[in-house]
Amino acid sequence: MTDHDLHTLTGAYATDALDDDERADFERHLESCASCQQEVVELRATASRLAIATSATAPAALRARVLAEASSTRQLSPLGEVASLDDHRAKQVSPPWYRQPATAAAAVLLVVAAGLGGLAVDQNREADQARERAEQIAAVAADPDREELTAAVSSGGTGTVVAAGDIAVFHGSDLPELPDGQTYQLWRVSGQDSQSAGILGRGGDVTEVVTGMGPEDSVALTVEPESGSDEPTSDPVFLVTMA
Repeated sequence: MTDHDLHTLTGAYATDALDDDERADFERHLESCASCQQEVVELRATASRLAIATSATAPAALRARVLAEASSTRQLSPLGEVASLDDHRAKQVSPPWYRQPATAAAAVLLVVAAGLGGLAVDQNREADQARERAEQIAAVAADPDREELTAAVSSGGTGTVVAAGDIAVFHGSDLPELPDGQTYQLWRVSGQDSQSAGILGRGGDVTEVVTGMGPEDSVALTVEPESGSDEPTSDPVFLVTMA
């Protein structure tokens, strides 16, 4: 197989359509070809977005079986056992970045970023902010070295944090609607210091960017008065610490 032929295999590789011999040849080529590396990342992201667009809701019976199994399976605590999970992952041999699958969490973030990128607003400042958030979210979702942590929100729903470098993206799913006068507020927690990362509204699906993340910083979600607070006034309903 010629180098020219190998350059044409990015799409087939990204969608896992190569046989074993072709895959081995292409991966050897990929180690030294920056243009193919970039194209594989972009094609995987696109494939993930298409998968999300054509996804279907699971049958109610399947959901019931999964929840029943989860209720009898010991879960990792986001506070006490995240570090042990990271230690376990560190002991495993990670595949090369170009073999990393585009996870469901990363795919959701790419869809959110695409929506922000196409958002039409009247004021230039708002447009710039939307574009900046879209770029940050897309960069985190596509980073091969990103970290992902998912945990239940104690009041209902789930929260996922995807982090790369000093930027983390929080995505809350199915957060229960809060009463009038209350809002969810996101925080970056460093030691004893808590800095607001945004007021997220009363519930539903929400996404927010957290900047300035340092080693072992945490992302927390609390319930606050409608206008938000300067510091948390209630216990977190969601809290994870990044490695």
